[in-house]
Amino acid sequence: MREEDEQAFFEDPEFQEVLRKYEEARRSGAPFYMDADDLTDIAEYYMVQEREEQADEAIRIATELHPESVDPQVFLARQQMFHDNLEKAHEICDAIIDQDDSEVRFLKAELLIREQKSQEASDFLMDCYERMTSDRANFLYDCAGVFMDYALWDEAQVFARRLMDEYPGYRKGPSLMADVLVSKGSYEEAIPLLNKILDDDPYQIGAWNLLAESQGALEQFQEAIESTEYVLAIDENNQRAVITKANCLFHLDQLEEAHSLYKIYLERNPQDSVVYYLDAVCLADLERYEESAAQLTAANEVSSEMSPEQLNIYMQQAFVESRLRHLDRAIAAIDKARKIAPEDSNDNEYELQLGRIFLENNRASEAGVHFRQALHVSKDRKKTYFRMGVAFADVEFYQLAKGVFEMLQTSYGESMNVDVVPYLAYCYSHLGENEKYLSSLKEAVRCNPQVTKVLFSPTFPGVSPDEYYLYAFKSVYGRFPKDDE
Repeated sequence: MREEDEQAFFEDPEFQEVLRKYEEARRSGAPFYMDADDLTDIAEYYMVQEREEQADEAIRIATELHPESVDPQVFLARQQMFHDNLEKAHEICDAIIDQDDSEVRFLKAELLIREQKSQEASDFLMDCYERMTSDRANFLYDCAGVFMDYALWDEAQVFARRLMDEYPGYRKGPSLMADVLVSKGSYEEAIPLLNKILDDDPYQIGAWNLLAESQGALEQFQEAIESTEYVLAIDENNQRAVITKANCLFHLDQLEEAHSLYKIYLERNPQDSVVYYLDAVCLADLERYEESAAQLTAANEVSSEMSPEQLNIYMQQAFVESRLRHLDRAIAAIDKARKIAPEDSNDNEYELQLGRIFLENNRASEAGVHFRQALHVSKDRKKTYFRMGVAFADVEFYQLAKGVFEMLQTSYGESMNVDVVPYLAYCYSHLGENEKYLSSLKEAVRCNPQVTKVLFSPTFPGVSPDEYYLYAFKSVYGRFPKDDE
């Protein structure tokens, strides 16, 4: 069952009533009888709630009352599968009497997926579908859900496409396809489908959220914010919309507004380490480093070294602690990041960061050691020199940064202009080299407006990059330039 379907099922009043009766009977200790599927649903509910002992008790009652029923046996097999006991899961699965039950088929497919045989799983389910004579649309929908649970988007799309082609009137088909397309990053393909869904039903919160996330991924941040506001007009507490809106505001440099939404979200979701990290980045951009460090501490408390975001948390922690001049803490964070880095990661990333940290803390000789080591282990010296220049500029060693960027421009010519020119303009502006500053800024806006905006938006707040040169000229000469200047 797909996560959103599962959530809707468990929130349904009918299930809630079944759960209430079960829990009341368990409290009273009186004998009771329930159908196998109801007891299995209750066990699934407890598993989702991470209440495994209660799940085990519910499924024990189910197997005692209904020893040959399919649903409890499938639950037990999947439980073994999730504990990586695949041999035991196969044993339970093979012992189920009704091998043609759809849940048994899905279980077999999941076991194949767990054995890294996703194509075999797809072929097996498609063969089952071809031989079915009833409930075929629901079967295709659920097949797609099996692969979505394992982030196998291409396989899921095969079943979603078959559902759309053969059952165009199936109500959940377009939403399923849109979900698959967004999940695999096909945002431009997903948006027209989502717009059509919303034309037919403007109150589909799931579609609005997918549309907002697609627009955000395509950097259509203002449009994405408008989409989240439709969601929040329907459900003001929709957490998915809150976080999407916050992320878009962050990308639009509306940092205070983004932080306010991250704060609201974390009050309701205090175990979300990713959002603690995002808020820490936001606060660091606001130069509120003490608060950023506190959010990173919170992120570490609810995360673990197995979490995919943990590496980013440590690297951001190194940056923030360095800004606070906590050199030992910054170095410790880099050491932690190194320990959990993928085996094939390039060590020059950590050497570059250590170089920046030592330089920022006025330890130039140690910084030089790490920058030289970064060059020594680098697989792309041009890129490493550029990163060194950025590090020098970041910690306000503008003369050093200028030297690196000018060397890159001399050595590699115009091929480096897109990367180098905005930073040269930035260095010249801080060094008071006004003629070079103005000419570089004009070129920077033309060749790389995005990076130029990042570097100069604090200098020219509320000004479009196309007008940076005009205001820069005025700041130097006290007037706007003439047409030929």
